[in-house]
Amino acid sequence: MIFHYDDFARDAIAVLDHLRIPKVAVVGWSDGAITGLNLAMNYSSRIERVFAHGANVQANQSIPGRNDPIINSDSGSLDSDLSSNGTTYSANRGMVKRATDSEDEYTCQSLSPLPERCEAMEDGVQKMWASEPTWGPEALAKIKCPVWSVDGDHDVEVQRNQADAIAAWVPFAGQLLLPQVGHAALLQDPMFFNFAMRYFLDMEYDGVLPYY
Repeated sequence: MIFHYDDFARDAIAVLDHLRIPKVAVVGWSDGAITGLNLAMNYSSRIERVFAHGANVQANQSIPGRNDPIINSDSGSLDSDLSSNGTTYSANRGMVKRATDSEDEYTCQSLSPLPERCEAMEDGVQKMWASEPTWGPEALAKIKCPVWSVDGDHDVEVQRNQADAIAAWVPFAGQLLLPQVGHAALLQDPMFFNFAMRYFLDMEYDGVLPYY
């Protein structure tokens, strides 16, 4: 079983076509945020704006932002040091397998009508995480709609350099760090997350790069 973000984007467009929805705003978290960026890159006429929370643009999370003097740590969170002058790259140089809680009631095994296929599905997702995405400045420069690159200031799943790269490489991007939350900010502080999301969705945009 193999998964690709391009497939997720094609599936989303197929749903929009089926529902006869010509254009949408996208709010995405983690893989959903990556899919939103993919849609904005490859289906620009269908995407009005993207709120991308917890996205990464390089699977190994080590290539973007090497000269970005913001943070340097194994986790990409606030437990940084200044030994490398704040350079933002992963000391691990690798994608850490994401933890799953077998006791969680929202696991594949507890929700899927085909629980016997969950292990193969999870293996396929892990392989995708280890190899995708692989986007650089040229790819993200194709995005012509407003984007907010959003991350939790204590996110230890996706490193800060990823949000920095999105904000730097997407022409109409802004960056938002949500305070005192991690990768699951929408669950950890839904009130603030929803406020930020609604502000972005309601924000007027006239095709000119906004400066605040």
